[in-house]
Amino acid sequence: MNKITVEQANTWRVSGELSFATVGALLTEFAQRAAETPPKILDLCDVTRTDSAGLALLIEWLKQTKEIPITFRNLPTQMLNLAAVSGVQDMLTHAVSE
Repeated sequence: MNKITVEQANTWRVSGELSFATVGALLTEFAQRAAETPPKILDLCDVTRTDSAGLALLIEWLKQTKEIPITFRNLPTQMLNLAAVSGVQDMLTHAVSE
């Protein structure tokens, strides 16, 4: 099951797959929650699988939160590899914390 869990007011945890089949629902859920209190940190430690649609989702989240930038925590290796191949690694890694 894919979901976004608010752990603290500014830290959200994303779990499940970030794939073509799931990003639409996650994008909608993110937009609804972020309208109230946008996150500062998105923790991806519980992401089980990702594809290029998941990468596009992270880029979209960066665009949506441009005024209050978000930081990604625990980006999956698969996501980092896709970002490197796609030439957008810098876009994600400037927004990464360990």
